[in-house]
Amino acid sequence: MIRLLLVDDQQLVRAGLTRILGGEPGMEIAGECADGDEVAAAVARCAPDVVLMDVRMKRMDGAAATRLLRAQAGAPPVLVLTMFDDPEVVAAALAAGAAGFVLKDAPGEEIVQAVRAVAAGKGWLDPAVTPQVLAAYRTVLPPRPGPSPGLSLREREVLALIGSGATNPEIAARLNIAEGTVKAHVGSIFTKLDLRDRAAAVIYALRHDLSGG
Repeated sequence: MIRLLLVDDQQLVRAGLTRILGGEPGMEIAGECADGDEVAAAVARCAPDVVLMDVRMKRMDGAAATRLLRAQAGAPPVLVLTMFDDPEVVAAALAAGAAGFVLKDAPGEEIVQAVRAVAAGKGWLDPAVTPQVLAAYRTVLPPRPGPSPGLSLREREVLALIGSGATNPEIAARLNIAEGTVKAHVGSIFTKLDLRDRAAAVIYALRHDLSGG
């Protein structure tokens, strides 16, 4: 059972998420918060497996709440809820340690997929706004050029394309290699750099100026 904590200052949004996720097999709503400053106490009380976090709230935004939460040992992963006009705030939340982001008005099945992915230790980057978020990320956290220990030249190329928001099929087409080969390179990159998921790989590429500008 995946236990969820919903964090949004709009009651109607929380109600909508409850309708989408509360009846999904293997999921339950463990608790709700109306603002970011309530998250730490709610996590201690409800012990959720995933926190769905709005980015814009009145007292404490999602980036600040994510930063405080991720500083705690054993904190659950955060899936950020956003709209099309929030790329800077979403980028700040990713820099703070969020596992990914999904649009509030995404189809219900996509939100369910995002929750399951994050609960399984993976990342989730909504392709509809990924380019804008990655561009904003560069202003939130300027890159620190540096070495990528143990990566081959091809792996560096793959990582740079991941950092630009490219999917595995897009990387395969760009480098003229098989998609299976791309998957193998991605797995090797994750292992060598001790990265949890694709969201972490995107952030690594951006921080180390490997995203191809």
